[in-house]
Amino acid sequence: MSDELPVLWQYSFSNYNEKARWALDFKGIPHRRKSLFPAGRRALAFSRHGTLPVLDLDGKRIVDSTHIIEALEERQPKPALYPADPADCSRALELEDFFDEHAGHDVRRVGFWDARERPDWVVTFMCTDQPAALRLVLRAMLPRVRSVMRRRFAITEEEVERSREVLRAALDRIEGERQGGDYLVGESFTVADLTAAALLYPIAWPPEFPYSLPERFPSPFLDSIADHPAVGWITEIWHRHRGASAAA
Repeated sequence: MSDELPVLWQYSFSNYNEKARWALDFKGIPHRRKSLFPAGRRALAFSRHGTLPVLDLDGKRIVDSTHIIEALEERQPKPALYPADPADCSRALELEDFFDEHAGHDVRRVGFWDARERPDWVVTFMCTDQPAALRLVLRAMLPRVRSVMRRRFAITEEEVERSREVLRAALDRIEGERQGGDYLVGESFTVADLTAAALLYPIAWPPEFPYSLPERFPSPFLDSIADHPAVGWITEIWHRHRGASAAA
């Protein structure tokens, strides 16, 4: 095992990046974070090989939040995010995959669509944890950045409407899985809970988010689902389990 601290390459505002960041913090693994400017050269270089988060760990570069958590579980099994019971573990991993594919991308698509008439808000949000001067840079580049995002993330009216239905189904899935309990699998916090809460954080906009976000703008869709019981569950998971940063 290397003596060098793990390095997390991240976008501070991103829900998938928060998933990896939360896992590092939950396990109390000291690490360094490098927050990238979304339109910067280094960010573009990473995008050619996938996307962020990326973790440099023990001499290896790990791409994708799911693979990062898998590597962290192997490196430091306690406190565990994977349940000890094989059946529970299988279910937790299935739910992780479900929310990865049926929540994370969709909440991003809906959020950026709803903010399309608020360029200053978008700039502030995407420059979370960046020097203030970079806001001017991103503001000038925003039309091009938005064009790239629309193509890459399929941000179209038709896809947004589909994503709204996907998000409603994801919230219903949370309620169906937990059946009134505190957690999605078993009686303790697992990778399933972390994934759902991290990826859907834009719906709850929790005060425990580790960086200072701008106030969320009014969104007819997000406001329409605010009273869904799963949103209250997400808020509670953040409150109970999003502990202190382990970043050095």
